Amino acid sequence: MASTLEDLQAQVVEQGSSSGAFRQIAHYVTHHWRDVSLMSAVELAEACDVSQSTVSRFCMGLGFAGFAEFVRTLQDLVREEWKAPDRTRYLRRSASPGDDPLIAEEMANLSQLPTLSQSAESKAMVQFVLRSPRLILAGARASATVMPYAAYFFSKIRDGVECATPDTPVWTALASRVQPDTAVLAFVFPRYSSALLDWLGDVAHWATPIAAITDRRNSPVESLARPVAVVPVARASLFDSYAAVMVFINYLIREAATATPNIEDRLQALEDYETRRRVYRP
Repeated sequence: MASTLEDLQAQVVEQGSSSGAFRQIAHYVTHHWRDVSLMSAVELAEACDVSQSTVSRFCMGLGFAGFAEFVRTLQDLVREEWKAPDRTRYLRRSASPGDDPLIAEEMANLSQLPTLSQSAESKAMVQFVLRSPRLILAGARASATVMPYAAYFFSKIRDGVECATPDTPVWTALASRVQPDTAVLAFVFPRYSSALLDWLGDVAHWATPIAAITDRRNSPVESLARPVAVVPVARASLFDSYAAVMVFINYLIREAATATPNIEDRLQALEDYETRRRVYRP
C-alpha cells in the first residue's frame, strides 16, 4: 500500500487510465483528497456521477479490499490536514445506530486488539511500565485526555506514577536535566502536538527511556520511543474517539498487575484503607 500521498496519487492516476468512469473518479479524488477522506462510498459515487460498484472496483484495482480500506489509508495520509469544520459533515449524518460510521470504525478497531495484545511490542510495553521506580505518563492536548484513567489504575498496582503535561514542573524538569530511575510513557495521537514531540526530543537528549502508544506506523514519535504500540483511533466523528486505546490501556494494567509480586496484598491494603475511610457509599 502507498506510504505517502504522492505514491497514492500516482496509483490513482494510473488506475484512472483504465476507463472513462475510472478517469472521472481519479480526477475527482486527486483534486479533493481531504474531502474524499471524509466521504462514504455513496457520496463519492454521487460526486463522480458513477455507481457505487464502480467506486468499489476502482479501489480494488488499486489493491485495496474495497472502498473502506482505501479511505482508511487515505485518512492516515491526510488527516493531519483535517480541521474541526471539515468534520461537521458527521453531524449531518442521519444514519441509524446499526450503520453509524463511528460505531462501525470503533468495532473494527477493537477487533484488532487480540492480535496487538500478543505482539512483541505489547509484551515489551508491560515490562517497560514496571521497570523503572518512577513512571511518567506524558501527553498534550487531546492525547493527554487518556492519562487520568491510566494514571489512576497504574497507581493501584505500582508506586511512582506521575503525569506530565506542558508547563507543569515535572514537564520542565524532565526536559532540562537527567532524571535517574525514570521512564516516560507517552500518548501521541492526532492532531500531533508540536509541544509534546519537541519535549520528547528534549527528554531523549538525556537518555531517559521513552515508550509510546500512538495510532499508526510512521507516527512522528517512532524515532523517539521504544517500544511503540500502535492502537487505532476512530476518526468518523467530530473528534477522534479512543475506545480501543482505553481497552489497550486496561489490558496493559492487567498484564502489569499479573507480573507484580504480592499484587493481592497491595490491592487488599488499598481496599482495607478505603473501607476504613468509607470511600464508597453502600
